[in-house]
Amino acid sequence: MIVPDQNGRKPWFGPKRFGYGRRPQTWQGWLIAWAPLAVVLLIVVVRH
Repeated sequence: MIVPDQNGRKPWFGPKRFGYGRRPQTWQGWLIAWAPLAVVLLIVVVRH
């Protein structure tokens, strides 16, 4: 469950159900999580 902070905003990352670390909770978090993969794919496509 995503709990808003004092300003009413949802955190981008929250605790994982299993293991250590954080997981994306909102579209902004998923964007940050997938951005490195998109950069690598863009480099591969441009260089090929």
